[in-house]
Amino acid sequence: MSDKQQSTSSLSVSDQASAWFARLQADDAGDDERRRFQDWYRAHPEHAEAYDKTRKLWSLLQLPAERVHQRLQEAKTEPSSIIGGGSESPSPRGRGVGPRGSQQGKTLVYTPSPCPLPKGEGSVLTFTAAPIGREQDERILQTPQPGGRNLRWFSLGCLSLLLMVACWRLPAQLENWRSDYHTEAGQQFSVDLEDGSRLTLNTDTALAVRYSDNVRKIELLRGEAYFEVAPNKNRPFVVDGGQATARAVGTAYSVRKQADDLRVVVSEGTVEVVADQAKALVHAAEQAEYRQGRLQAVTKLDNDDALAWRRQQIVFHRQPLTQVLEEVNRYRKGRIVAVNPQLAERVVNGVFNNGDPDAVVAALTATLPAKALRMPGGLVLLY
Repeated sequence: MSDKQQSTSSLSVSDQASAWFARLQADDAGDDERRRFQDWYRAHPEHAEAYDKTRKLWSLLQLPAERVHQRLQEAKTEPSSIIGGGSESPSPRGRGVGPRGSQQGKTLVYTPSPCPLPKGEGSVLTFTAAPIGREQDERILQTPQPGGRNLRWFSLGCLSLLLMVACWRLPAQLENWRSDYHTEAGQQFSVDLEDGSRLTLNTDTALAVRYSDNVRKIELLRGEAYFEVAPNKNRPFVVDGGQATARAVGTAYSVRKQADDLRVVVSEGTVEVVADQAKALVHAAEQAEYRQGRLQAVTKLDNDDALAWRRQQIVFHRQPLTQVLEEVNRYRKGRIVAVNPQLAERVVNGVFNNGDPDAVVAALTATLPAKALRMPGGLVLLY
């Protein structure tokens, strides 16, 4: 699988499984989509496991789903039930957790793409097929058939997602308990440490401070933070991301951790990134990434979009909608999910303010052939 294809599938496996399950209930799901689903299902054991768990929820969710569907049918004439291009009311941003915290500004701005995208432009998800047993193959082909209008598969998919998100958040709560400082979704928080260094935590981030006489160590448990390091040659400043570390003496840089992957972006000075036996020196306006189990080559940055979050922005340049939503969801307590595979493949440009991530819904429904359905728990389905 190419790097581009890998990044396109950055939506979590559980979300992909829920999206496929929901899509296959639609009246207009065609043979081509079902073949693509089979390729996805067979590509990795995790895909099969996630989809099977979603299918097992069917019997548990069928009755509440029917009730949700009935409510949607009754509310068809109420414009508040389905978004046709309006924005949801933004949630207030909370304060960061820890001493001497400062709440970031929250001017709400949406800047549309300067040029419209060609109709239908996007990149296609492709996967390598893996062996699968005959009995299992026949079972996945016997997908429950649609029994009503297209709105029914929305309710089924969203209820599955709500349960999965609840389980997904448990590890984050454990990391919060281990941390010295953490932020919730949509929060940013700055703190001055005893040595004069300053930390700025981005949304949904947790870290622990482990200072000693010889080293100033920060354990990044999850998320993203910007470090402005006070010089001290006798006490190097090390950010430990688990699989890789970023070491500096006096500089400014950000570190972002997603699962086992790490990205280091340097804005001032030089940072040494170490992973296993590999090392790399990263200078200002450069970045290094640890992904797919190894340290990648250092690359130069043409702009500072990777640090745009520090000025309250999220910037997208020709990125698949799945990637855009994955990034936006970091700033929300709920999730926005594109349940239509064709929509998920669309390429998006734009600059959004991370103080109002829900404005993305209004922007997408205004610029793409898409509608949005709001559900409890902050869940938004794009179709």
